[in-house]
Amino acid sequence: MRQKRRMAPVLPVPSTAPAARALPPVAVTLALAALLHTAFWRLVGADMTAYLVPWFDHIVATGPIAAFATPFSNYAPPYLYCLALASLFAGWLPAITLIKLVSVAGTGALALAIGHLLRRLGAASPARGAALVFLLPSVAINASLLGQCDAFWAAACVMAVTAAIDRRHATMLAWCGVAFAFKLQAVLVAPIFLALLIQRRVPIRLWLVAPLTTIALMLPAAAAGWPIADLATVYLRQGTYFADLSRNAPNIWSIVQMLPIGDTPLLGLALAMAIGATAAFTARFSAQPLHGRTVLAAALLAMLVTAGLLPKMHDRYFFLADILALALAVSAGDRRSWLIAALVQTGSVLALFAYVSGIAGFAAIAAVPMLVATWRLARPLLQPAANDNPLLARVAGMTSSPEKPSLMLSTARFAAKVD
Repeated sequence: MRQKRRMAPVLPVPSTAPAARALPPVAVTLALAALLHTAFWRLVGADMTAYLVPWFDHIVATGPIAAFATPFSNYAPPYLYCLALASLFAGWLPAITLIKLVSVAGTGALALAIGHLLRRLGAASPARGAALVFLLPSVAINASLLGQCDAFWAAACVMAVTAAIDRRHATMLAWCGVAFAFKLQAVLVAPIFLALLIQRRVPIRLWLVAPLTTIALMLPAAAAGWPIADLATVYLRQGTYFADLSRNAPNIWSIVQMLPIGDTPLLGLALAMAIGATAAFTARFSAQPLHGRTVLAAALLAMLVTAGLLPKMHDRYFFLADILALALAVSAGDRRSWLIAALVQTGSVLALFAYVSGIAGFAAIAAVPMLVATWRLARPLLQPAANDNPLLARVAGMTSSPEKPSLMLSTARFAAKVD
């Protein structure tokens, strides 16, 4: 008689109750966050006066619908829809205030998304963890000083991660489409979703959900008269606005730019390194089953690897890494995860300070904690797997036995270290 195959055991997730009790009450967190946001509210970034306010004034002067008849922004329409909604209150509040309120509303959506993720991961107090989003310095700077919209696409990415944990792949892809419709930076976390689609053998027809969602969010602008050709190429034009290898991004290229290398062309090398690392990441996780918090950890690693190696990154392109690192720390509750979150946050804040102050050296300094965080997060994954051939490893993961442990056990070991 054939023996029934048994899957390798998956280690249990430790309780996070002690760490959850250590978090401050929601009211205290929000009160401190209000003070932090108030301190930044009086400051105005250069992009606010150069871009955001003129866009807002155009919407007010032309009308919230007629404004979209012609291209007036290098941002994709979904964020401009939010500005159009805020323009209805233009007679009551100044333009800068309304733009920043839109950003704070995005932060609220992001906090709700984090709360949903933490509940799915079994955190003892998801509300307390979600409230910490408002208290992150990088989030406060992004919303209350710069008035940027990164919270919107980050919230969609967090919802996509939650859907991936629940194995709701159509929903995951829809949220990916929403994120991409807001900002091109959403592609920085795409390698983990691509790996999950491959590893879980999601039907190709479902893959179309993401681009169709993005297209659907562009249709209102197209219906108002915005040329379709312009909508289709808006992201292609954004990369041509500066020639620097890195623009205050806390990655390795900010360090390289500080070296006396003259006019040595490094763009090709940077792209090759990023593409190679992304391909290796996707291959690794397409052969390695992920569950629960390991999906979150892998998503964070995807952000750190892609944004850390790609050229032409900005100071704000690690925004989602800040959020995912916080979620990982709250859900895991161990010192290692909190250290990673602190390192990521330090790198992001120093990079933002480089942008605000105009001192590029701070970006090079910011790259150090970001690189350390990447290494500490990736280190458990650098251990040799049961079989380093991705195709054979995937088979081993499905046909494991007590005598031949699969990559599921390797995943469990990684989960234990993340936990």
